[in-house]
Amino acid sequence: MKYLTIVFINLILLLLLLYIGIDKFDDEFNGGIFYIDSLKLIGISIIGIISLKVAVSIFQKRQIKSTRKRISISILIILCISSYFYVTYGSKIYHNQFLNKELRAGIMNKIIPYEGSWFGDKAENLTEKEYIEVTKVKWFPKLPKGAQNISYDYEYEGFLPDYSFSISYDLPINSEVETINYENKTFTKSQTFEIVGNKKRVTYSEGLW
Repeated sequence: MKYLTIVFINLILLLLLLYIGIDKFDDEFNGGIFYIDSLKLIGISIIGIISLKVAVSIFQKRQIKSTRKRISISILIILCISSYFYVTYGSKIYHNQFLNKELRAGIMNKIIPYEGSWFGDKAENLTEKEYIEVTKVKWFPKLPKGAQNISYDYEYEGFLPDYSFSISYDLPINSEVETINYENKTFTKSQTFEIVGNKKRVTYSEGLW
């Protein structure tokens, strides 16, 4: 029973760290992250129980009778098994709740989620740093260095692979921009630009249907 208690306490601590690390940004872009990671932690806990059963049999074979020593070794085994999650969630808490808290909150003020039969979201006037933060959790294309005034519009069907994505941004006027115009039966991709003041306004779009 005491070995199960070790596994249970470890699971509670990991779930707590996971919960603390999730912010509104994660809720918007990774809505199911808590449930998915909870299943991972349950799986790790099962592995922990099996490992402790093996450890108990070794204790008996080697006649390790000290309860304190058995508990210490068991805790060490569970911590080793769970170390990846402790490091990951600890890093996530630092990144989301301290280092980039204001950045991610600023992004959420610019995000407008879609409602209705289609899913997705759109945003206007993102900075380069804000857009890079979005691409850490989205498949969106990387932009040239120095892109500013970034606005995107992303819609997807949900059950089918259909989606529509468009993005526009400003670059310095001396930047090289490739013109793209591609289309086949199910996919289209295009990129154009225009001179606006002392900037190049680039518009890129792609879609699958």
